[in-house]
Amino acid sequence: MRDQKDQAGKEAEREENRIEEEAAQLAREQARRKIDLAREQTIQKEQEAKEAKRKQKLIEEEAAQLTREQARRQIGLAREQAIQKEQEAREAKRKEKLIEEEAAQLVREQARRQTDLAREQAIQKEQEAREAKRKEKLIEEEAAQLARDQARRKTDLARERAIAEDLEARRRKAENQPPE
Repeated sequence: MRDQKDQAGKEAEREENRIEEEAAQLAREQARRKIDLAREQTIQKEQEAKEAKRKQKLIEEEAAQLTREQARRQIGLAREQAIQKEQEAREAKRKEKLIEEEAAQLVREQARRQTDLAREQAIQKEQEAREAKRKEKLIEEEAAQLARDQARRKTDLARERAIAEDLEARRRKAENQPPE
């Protein structure tokens, strides 16, 4: 019986140890769960903090990006306006130069026309002078030709008279001489 008592005591002790161990196991598990829960909460808080920080950084980056984009647009607009003003200035200068060139061209054209007219008038006067000189020379040549023709006619007439007189003189001489 003692064995039974010892065994029952051992059994009770084992039961007690088992209950204590289960209680300790339960306490350890509860502690582990609390630690896991605390760890998860810490991780979640860290992630929330990181997410909040990331969102804040994203908001700041978007604001900075918007500011940069707006500045870039303003710079682009200012550049376009400067280019447009430069082009307008160039166009105005080109038009002014074109007007000056057209005026100079008109002056050159008018001067050329006047020069051409003066040249044509000089040529016409020179032609008229040549024509007058040619006519004068022609008149002189005609007068000289007429004088030569008259002199030739006189010479011919004188020769014919001399021949006629000579013939007449021979005929008379022949008439005055007795026949042989």
